[in-house]
Amino acid sequence: MKAGGLQDENITVFMYNDIANNTENPRPGVIINNLHGHDVYKGVPKDYVGEDANANNVYNVILANKSGVVGGSGNVLKSGPYDHIFIYYTDHGTAGFITMPSGESIYTDDLFKVLKKKHASGTYDSLVFYLEAYESGSMFWHILWRWYS
Repeated sequence: MKAGGLQDENITVFMYNDIANNTENPRPGVIINNLHGHDVYKGVPKDYVGEDANANNVYNVILANKSGVVGGSGNVLKSGPYDHIFIYYTDHGTAGFITMPSGESIYTDDLFKVLKKKHASGTYDSLVFYLEAYESGSMFWHILWRWYS
């Protein structure tokens, strides 16, 4: 159980998983984010790693489409009308798309279609999407444009 009552089964992690056991890592099996930091890798659920960390699986996880997921743990976003969803994505990107560790990138139009479909399903109360990638604002330009125009 995590802080605030958040349970591991309510967390889905996509990662390439190439740092902890990389031959250049001086502390095999450990990832730290500062020189004297603690291990931020141990205990993290690893649902979709390597080739399974791909755009198709991201879309299917968000839409809770377990039959569309290929590989990985099979964990999908099982939410109800009173649930709050937080999506945190960090990787590389450029205007109009963000990259995935494996396979095709996630493109603005495809992500927007998935988020609209999720919204139409009525399976959450609120959703926050935190995106940390170069030119990440371009992923939501059409939403922001409508908001401010």
